[in-house]
Amino acid sequence: MADELVLLTNDVSLQDRSGLRLVFDAEPHAGVLPALARGLAEARGDICTAVACDMPFVSRRLFEFLLELQHATGADVVIPRTEGYLEPMHAVYRRTTVEAAIRAALARGEQRMISYFADVRAREVAEAEWREVEPEGLAFFNVNTPEDLAAAQRLAAA
Repeated sequence: MADELVLLTNDVSLQDRSGLRLVFDAEPHAGVLPALARGLAEARGDICTAVACDMPFVSRRLFEFLLELQHATGADVVIPRTEGYLEPMHAVYRRTTVEAAIRAALARGEQRMISYFADVRAREVAEAEWREVEPEGLAFFNVNTPEDLAAAQRLAAA
């Protein structure tokens, strides 16, 4: 169980959610990296998990696995890789170290999700590793279109 739940949003209609602290994005639509930095800046814990709101099949087992890897390795970032891509919105972060590294990257004008990796200890989790605890890979399913939503609804019903 998490010590706190922080939602980075631009939707004021979500204000009345109990148990959830809303943080409004200072730079809406600026990208994943500035949003991640903002979320980390607002969090209170040392180790944070991040998940995107468009990922309806969040995997507790996968997060537990990623947190175990973080604890065992001391990594600042523990991030899964799927089909050659990193999954920054289903990953684990050491708050202060990563936020500072992201801010430095942004100050240099770098926006790529990995632009700060040289300044932190990152542990990439290969697909073969994470599939042992999340065999279907549904944790990384994104809903970005009406077709994605329909597919998510079919998967949830099954």
